[in-house]
Amino acid sequence: MKSIILLFAAVMFLGMTVFAQADIRKVDFKNFTYLAHCAGEDTEKVTVKNGEYSKETKQDGYTDHFYFEVRGIAYGDLTGDGKDEAVIITNCNTGGTGQFTEGFIYAVKVGKPALLARIPGGDRAYGGLREARIENGLLVVESNDEGEAGGACCPEFIVTSKYKVAGGNLAAVGSPSRRPVYPSQRVTFARGTSGSTITLNIRPNEGKRLIVGARSGQTLSVALNTDKVTAQLLEDADKTDVDNGFTAKLPKTGDYSIQLTNYSETDQTVIVTIKIK
Repeated sequence: MKSIILLFAAVMFLGMTVFAQADIRKVDFKNFTYLAHCAGEDTEKVTVKNGEYSKETKQDGYTDHFYFEVRGIAYGDLTGDGKDEAVIITNCNTGGTGQFTEGFIYAVKVGKPALLARIPGGDRAYGGLREARIENGLLVVESNDEGEAGGACCPEFIVTSKYKVAGGNLAAVGSPSRRPVYPSQRVTFARGTSGSTITLNIRPNEGKRLIVGARSGQTLSVALNTDKVTAQLLEDADKTDVDNGFTAKLPKTGDYSIQLTNYSETDQTVIVTIKIK
């Protein structure tokens, strides 16, 4: 009787183990080994711990730095089999200013996570990946576009592309859409007033550009109700930073651009108070 009970327990344990391995959500992708394509001409195996990996290699006269991190994980059914796949976005730095992103799509095969497809990325504004998610069986990827700015530091547009995943490849569905990272909005003041208060909702790592007209010698004051969003004046002026805002003595007559940026990981509702005297 005892042997039968032990046998039953062993079978139950084995079944639970197989079940756990068959669920992609049980895989700890923040403690996992990836084949990174950002290390140069050759790929490199990196094993992250708590989502990070780093190493230093002594070279002739300098130290080579390498850093790799998991930036985001999303789940959903991409293959139509009723089981979730995992989409992992990573970021890699090889010692310079470049921040190289790439994505990995994993499914469970024979009880183990297996690479289903890879999402090519880029360096910051040059095609860098912002987000990847699964919607209605499609892979939705948001990436950066430098626009006319032409600099890796500062993307001007977000490109949204949709794909089907089949045979280890990404097949585009429809045409990509494009939206500005910082959509512009002109601010006007009610007659007889010298200020305006605006409430905005800003998505993570996106922003808004508020355009105001002013005369030479006037002082522009900008105040925010939160430190989760930053305010920056894009034109030259004698500017003084204050808590959650700034004041600026304006040197010329014309339009000025106030750039708001949400650097947090969640949507932010911000109240902006603008005054010109």
